[in-house]
Amino acid sequence: MVACKPASPWYGSTMNAAVRSAPDSSRRRLLSTLAALALAPRIAAAQTPALIDLPLGGVRFLPGSTVFAGGVVAAEGFEIVHALCVPWLPLQAGFAAVEAHLKSVGRPIPALCGLELRLPRQLSVDGFRAFNQPYVDHLTRWGLISDGRNPVCRTNVAPALGAPSEPMLHGFSYTVPATSPGRTFVMSGMTEIGPGGSPVAAGDTSRDGMDRKIRFVLDAVTRRIGDLGFGWRDASHVDFYAAAAVDDLIPSLLIPAIGAAAGRGLRWHYGRPPLEGVEVELEARSVRGERVVTSG
Repeated sequence: MVACKPASPWYGSTMNAAVRSAPDSSRRRLLSTLAALALAPRIAAAQTPALIDLPLGGVRFLPGSTVFAGGVVAAEGFEIVHALCVPWLPLQAGFAAVEAHLKSVGRPIPALCGLELRLPRQLSVDGFRAFNQPYVDHLTRWGLISDGRNPVCRTNVAPALGAPSEPMLHGFSYTVPATSPGRTFVMSGMTEIGPGGSPVAAGDTSRDGMDRKIRFVLDAVTRRIGDLGFGWRDASHVDFYAAAAVDDLIPSLLIPAIGAAAGRGLRWHYGRPPLEGVEVELEARSVRGERVVTSG
């Protein structure tokens, strides 16, 4: 619940005088407005999605779907670490590497809270659904999915250059016991697919079209970070994915929008989201460390 500060004596006496001096009809409208303002914080708090606790993993997650979580916040006493796979690993080998790495640092599988994948190409809706099924099956075997809720965030990207020949694991995030104060989070990548299920500015990769797409994604990610209880100032990493011409939109639109996070840099990945016809993906995270996991 968001706490409301009591009105100052000056403010309270001024508003009481205004109510007393107003005509009956105006007084009723004014009282109605004041009541609505008093309730606004409670309504906003009630509309904020609830995070689900997963104590074994040291996480609290925002439900998304069976395929991915909307976002994850490290529980009190834990912090999130990000790992990069160098080189990328074929997906099944990547799953094995994640399991081995978690075991090596003394963390259980439920500590896993984010996976970043690289795909050979963009997929149709049916193709994406077919790709997701074995992925969900694997997380189910790990015991991570319960009641159709997945506690692991995910980002999928089809690189425009150097695309792999099969799905690969680019990186992952997990929790460890906290080594420093502060809160950490990860989220799933978000694209310009609107509420109706169609891309914003569909088929338009002109500067105006990309401007509209990026603004939409910025708004969506800003809200998601807020749902997790954070702001852009808290982000240690901001990752942007696009292959259309956006060079001038990065300094004029993206950098100003992410505020203080821009001081820590923006990672631009030259690629596209997983679904055909979608051009932009954006994500942010706040982590306390980044590691490189090597193989071979």
